[in-house]
Amino acid sequence: MTESTVQVVFPRAGAVEIRAVPRPQAGAGELVVRVTRVGICATDLHLRDGHIGDPFPLVPGHEFIGVVDEVGSDDHRGLVPGENVAVEMLVPCQRCERCREGRYNLCAQDLDTPGPGRQLGVNIPADTLPYSGGYATHMVVPSQAIVHRIPDSVDPDAAVLVEPLAVACHAVTRGRVRLGDSVVIIGPGPVGLLCAAAASAAGAGTVIVVGGRAERRTLARAFGSTAQVAARGDDLVTAVHGILPRGADVVIEAAGSVDAQRDALRIVRRGGRVVLAGACGSGPTLQIPSDDLLLTREIDVLPSFLSSGGFEPALELLASGRFPFSSLVTHVYPLTDVEQAFADIENRTEGLIKAVLVP
Repeated sequence: MTESTVQVVFPRAGAVEIRAVPRPQAGAGELVVRVTRVGICATDLHLRDGHIGDPFPLVPGHEFIGVVDEVGSDDHRGLVPGENVAVEMLVPCQRCERCREGRYNLCAQDLDTPGPGRQLGVNIPADTLPYSGGYATHMVVPSQAIVHRIPDSVDPDAAVLVEPLAVACHAVTRGRVRLGDSVVIIGPGPVGLLCAAAASAAGAGTVIVVGGRAERRTLARAFGSTAQVAARGDDLVTAVHGILPRGADVVIEAAGSVDAQRDALRIVRRGGRVVLAGACGSGPTLQIPSDDLLLTREIDVLPSFLSSGGFEPALELLASGRFPFSSLVTHVYPLTDVEQAFADIENRTEGLIKAVLVP
């Protein structure tokens, strides 16, 4: 075993450091996982810049996979060293009403109990739990965390997408996508492309991917998209109605903008479902003519937050080999090159879809 762990740390808003700390040991009920891949999410950049709370100092990284390195006493999950695992970022209390009904993404623990958050790599400060983020060579998995075995047949470059794919699967479930449904997905980023795959796997008959760069719309075809549209606003409404005269059964907004949310409401059919899966931040406010778009059309507006219940179908879909998931991982960096990876994402480097760190 290595005697030290390398971590990326956000010590304060706007700062990034690389630190070497003692290698963690597993306490009762815990696991030590050696991280093999961790995806970079836009959330990580917002965390770095202080746009999401004040979790500092923070070891970021919630899209991680790894290998069980050590199993603590009294661990209840039946795992052994050497197993490939994915760990859900949400650490449910399993006691509140929302956890008991399976909606542990809405766990009330944060509201009812002072102390650290319950999202690994997002809102648990390193001075409270020092090994709780995936931007590291090793991390500690708490006893309450949900851990999934990754089939050996799944390529690691596909397996690292399990968390965003779980987010996509949760969004498709929220939208109640059924056999033959028409689905429009706004925003062909990684989550949007994965939503296309999840919707197609759920049986959607038409999957239209909207927006983004031309190469991403082209790539969407490999993920189940039957049509691609570059327009927005009035032009988008016209384009979608040219394919679906009465509008879409389901629209999934994955762009994270209020303009995209407004477009989603305009292109869904009467009585259809709109899933809001993209985070817009705290600034923008959605303003709409509520009678015309909502009341008289009886649209279901369904926010979709994180990934509860999504890991199982995501792993099943990854193992199926139905879609070329590994092709989404276009840029891979050593852990210590994290700032270069961030710069490439912010500069919209040509061809970059999903960036991944390899500790």
